[in-house]
Amino acid sequence: MVLSCFSDYFENMFDIEMKEKHENQVEIRGVAATAMKLIVEFIYTGNIEINKENVCDLLSASNMMQINDIKEFCFEFLEDSISIETCLTISYLADLYGSDHLEDQVKTFIEENIDDVITTKNFNNLSKKELVSLSRKVKTELSETALYKAVVNWTKHDLEERRVDFQSLFSAVDLITVLPSFLEEIVSCENLVRENTECLETLVDGFVGRARQERLKANGTRILSIGGNKTLHKVTEVFSILQEPCKTYPDMNVGRHALCSVLLHGCVYAIGGAIFEDKGKYDPFNHLSRLHLNTEDLKWEEVAPMRLTSFVMGAAVLGDLIFVVGGSNDNRSGECYIPTINKWTTMSSMKQGRYGHSLVACEGFLYAIGGHGNGFHLKSVERYQPSDDVWNDVAPMTTARKWFASVAVGGFIYATGGESKEGTTEKSVERYDVTANKWTRVSDMNFARNAHSACVMQGKIYLVGGFGGADELVTTIECYDPDNDKWTVVGETSDELLNNSFVAI
Repeated sequence: MVLSCFSDYFENMFDIEMKEKHENQVEIRGVAATAMKLIVEFIYTGNIEINKENVCDLLSASNMMQINDIKEFCFEFLEDSISIETCLTISYLADLYGSDHLEDQVKTFIEENIDDVITTKNFNNLSKKELVSLSRKVKTELSETALYKAVVNWTKHDLEERRVDFQSLFSAVDLITVLPSFLEEIVSCENLVRENTECLETLVDGFVGRARQERLKANGTRILSIGGNKTLHKVTEVFSILQEPCKTYPDMNVGRHALCSVLLHGCVYAIGGAIFEDKGKYDPFNHLSRLHLNTEDLKWEEVAPMRLTSFVMGAAVLGDLIFVVGGSNDNRSGECYIPTINKWTTMSSMKQGRYGHSLVACEGFLYAIGGHGNGFHLKSVERYQPSDDVWNDVAPMTTARKWFASVAVGGFIYATGGESKEGTTEKSVERYDVTANKWTRVSDMNFARNAHSACVMQGKIYLVGGFGGADELVTTIECYDPDNDKWTVVGETSDELLNNSFVAI
C-alpha cells in the first residue's frame, strides 16, 4: 500500500494481474541496491540524501519507478552542481530524463563558458553525433566563432580518427556571421582548412557572403519604430530583411507621439513630438534625444533642444546636418542641427506654413511636401537650396495630402497615402521626378493608411502603421519595389502603431 501510494510503477505492479501481485518477494531489476534502499527509506520517512555518487542511480531508478518527487530533488541537486567539468554530463541527463528547466540552465552555462568547456576531457570524448547534438542545442545564442573553435579543438584531440569528419562539421559553421578579421587571421591559417578543398571553398563562400551582408547592412537591414500614440516610450524592432533575431532597445526617457526620427553617423535622433498631459491634452515638445547604436551600453541621451517647440513637423538629413521645418500652428520656420558642435541654427522660412507634411532630402535639396496650412489640405511643394538658404516652389502633387509619408529612392520622391481634402484615407501613391519636375501616379498600396511611417532599405520602400479605413489601425508591413511598381505585404507588427517614427538601421 505504501509503495503504491508513492509510485504508479508499484501501483500497477500490485494492482493488476501481474505475477508480482501474488509473490512474497519481488525482484527489481536494473536498479542499484543502494538506490533502492534510499528510495524505500524516502517513501517511509520523506527524507533522502543526494550526492554526486548516487544522483545518477537515483535519477534512473526514480524515473523508472515514476517517483517524481525524487526526480525533482535530483534535478535541483544537478542544477546546483553545474560546472565546467560537469555541464556536458548534466546536459545529457536533463535531455534523457526530460527536464526542460535544467536543460535551459545548463545550456545557458555552456553558452557563457564555451571557451573553457571545449577544453575539458568530457568535451573531447564526445562522439561526432553528440557534438552535433550539442551544437544544435546551444547554437541560438552561441557565436559561430565559438562553434568553429569547438570543432577544431574536438578534431585535433584525435586527429587521425576525426580528420575525416572535419569537413562536414566545418561546413555547418555559418562563416557569414564571423568577423572578417577572424576569418583572415584564424580560419584561413588553420591547416585543417587549408589542406581540404571543400573547406577552402566554404571559406571563400564565407568571405563572399560576409562582404554581401556588410553591403546590405550599409543600406539598412532592420526597421526601428520609435514612439507613437500607443507606444509612447517604446523603441521596437519591427522588421529585419535578414530575418535576424530581434534586438532589444531602451525606451526613450520621455514618451511622445507625432515625432520625427533620423539616422546620422550611427546614431538615432528622436526629434520633438508631443507629450500627453492630464485630461487627454498634449503639449509640443522640443527635446532632441540621441541613441548611439555602436555602443554596448545602449541608452538615450538628451542633447541640445530645438529652439522651436513643435510636433507633426518634417525632418530630414542632408550632408552631416539635420533639418527640421514646419509643424503645429501652420509653422513656416525651420532650423538646422549641427551634431559636431551640438547646436541649432536658424534657416530661412518656407513660403507656406504647414504641418502634417513631409520633408525629404533628394539630390542635394530638401523638399517640403503637402500637409495642412491656412485651413486647407495642401498639394504644394517647396524646394530648399542649402547653399543659398532659399525656398522655391516646384511642381505640386496631383493630390492634396496631410498625415502621409514620403521618402526618396533613386532620384524620385514618393508620397504615400495620407488624408485627402475630402477627409478620406488614401491608398494612392504618386512619384516626383526631380529632374523632370513632374508628379505621376504609381501603383496603389494594398491598404489605405494615414499617420503612418515610411523608410527605405536596399532600394525598396517599407510602410508601417497608421489609420486605415473606418479609423481602424493597420498592422501590416508593406514593401514597394520601384523596379516592378508593385506593393507586397512582408510582415505584421505586434503593436498597433500610430503617429510613430521609423528609421532603417
